[in-house]
Amino acid sequence: MSILVGIDVQAIDEVEASIKEFGARYTHRLFTDYEIASCGDGRGAASGFAGRFAAKEAVLKILELNETVPRWKSIEVRRSLGGRPEVALQGAAAKIARSQGIEEIFLSISHGGGIASATVIAQVTQGRIGARKWAT
Repeated sequence: MSILVGIDVQAIDEVEASIKEFGARYTHRLFTDYEIASCGDGRGAASGFAGRFAAKEAVLKILELNETVPRWKSIEVRRSLGGRPEVALQGAAAKIARSQGIEEIFLSISHGGGIASATVIAQVTQGRIGARKWAT
């Protein structure tokens, strides 16, 4: 078993500016209905969307993308019953992850100083190509 780590950050004010400029066209292109409902449309919505966007980018960083790039909506950020963020993959994202031996993805999202950050850690079965072993 090995692990992969993906990290991303997103400026909250950039997301807020995109929402103001493009409105629902922006949110519906990048986020699922569940994510949109979770973030709402009030004063903290941009922060929630920025965290979810960073999470999606962090997931993309653990996938070895060749010819197929999954749609943004195929990576969904949900909340567990206890409130912890979770990643749910569908469609092409799920297919790519399965083909690469990714068994489970863990997610952490943080906000501070006008930035949303996300870190994903994935458990991978043996046989994933790309892990480097250093000579000793």
